[in-house]
Amino acid sequence: MRYVIDRLEDYIAGLVTGVIGAFIITEGLTYRMGSLHSMGPGYFPVILGAIMVVLALFMVISAKPAEIAVARPEGGQLRGMAFLAAAFAGFALTVESLGMLVSVTLAVFLASLANRQTTLVTALILAVGTAVVSALVFRVGLGLQIKAF
Repeated sequence: MRYVIDRLEDYIAGLVTGVIGAFIITEGLTYRMGSLHSMGPGYFPVILGAIMVVLALFMVISAKPAEIAVARPEGGQLRGMAFLAAAFAGFALTVESLGMLVSVTLAVFLASLANRQTTLVTALILAVGTAVVSALVFRVGLGLQIKAF
């Protein structure tokens, strides 16, 4: 019985994944399936749902007992979580008002500071480079009408 209790988190994760996969399959089956040559709108969701169900089975079968019962985040992990949360929030709050270049620069800069070994100069270079490449890919390459500034 102790083995089952140790594996409970893995069982729950597998069960949740399987239920979501089954839900996706049932919703996908309400659309026209089509064939492999001419896929309908339900084909791709049904395939993804089936993959999720198979992965859920693997999660349940391969569940192993937990080695550490309670894991507490260390100081470095808290720093990383805080900077990543700030990066997501910064992007979400600035993308519409300031545009893609500024919001991507801010998000990448904050996210790169989650790592203690990243210097401010490296973070800034990475942020500006990512913003420029994003603008080139989405605005120039794909022709999307995304506000740059």
